[in-house]
This record gives sequence, C-alpha cells and structure tokens, in this order.
Amino acid sequence: MVTYYSKGWLEACGDMLNNSEKHMKKAKKLTGHFAFRVWDGPDGKDRMAEWKFKNGECTQVKFGCAPAPWRELRDAPMDDAWTARFSCPFDMMVKLNKGEMSPLKALASPAYQVEGKKTQLFKMMQGVNSWNDHNARVECRYDFTRTDDEGNALD
Repeated sequence: MVTYYSKGWLEACGDMLNNSEKHMKKAKKLTGHFAFRVWDGPDGKDRMAEWKFKNGECTQVKFGCAPAPWRELRDAPMDDAWTARFSCPFDMMVKLNKGEMSPLKALASPAYQVEGKKTQLFKMMQGVNSWNDHNARVECRYDFTRTDDEGNALD
C-alpha cells in the first residue's frame, strides 16, 4: 500500500485520474500547474507536490520531501507559472483527503493558504472537485514515522 503524500501516492492518483472516464468528462476545463506544500508530516518531513493538467489529463507529477522545517520550501515565493499554490499542515491535508474536513472549512482556516490565479481556479472547480474525489479513493497509509526520500514508509 502506498504512503499518503508520497511519490507513489501521487503517481497512483495520476493514473487513476487518467483512467477515469468520469473524471475526464468532469475535468475538461482543468488545465494548469498546481503546487502543494504540506508541512510537518508524521515522519518529521515537509512535502512538495506539483501537478500539471491539460484538459483534465494529469500530464506530470513531481514530489520532494526534506526534514521539517524545509526552509527553502517554506520561504519560497509564489511562482507565476503556477495556476495556484496550496499550503497547509499534513494533518489538515489528511482530514481533507479522508473527508473529515470540508474544503470550505479548510479555506476558512488561517492554516490553509491558497495563492495564485483564483478566478481561473474557480472556473475549473468541477475538475478540481473531481481531482480531489479521485485522490481520496487511492488506498494509502496515513500512519508512519519514517520514510525514504520518495516519502515511502520504512516502518
């Protein structure tokens, strides 16, 4: 089973999205480059994930992790090439993925930050919601204390 917010999880999500007719129908407007910064994983690491989409198809995923606090990541300015950048603690991302927290509640929290082209993002909300729904279906492990450099659990 893949570890949540690891390279393997990102790749499994991308594969699921690209093989889902339902997602491809809903996500035709989902085009852009999205970045996620996730702080303070249970393994003591911060994570960075980048996703690229074209008309709903996930064309690229990139992953990185480093011991928290990963200063280069936390202090990095918003890149204008990104459609949006999202930042939050790992435990909040888990609650969102498990459906224990609504996206609206996350957006209202000061711990969840959204930067970028919000008007463009709102136009793609049907695709973004499909993306989130499909990601939540990837079976994964949330509890771990040690990982390798790709975020895979070692314990």
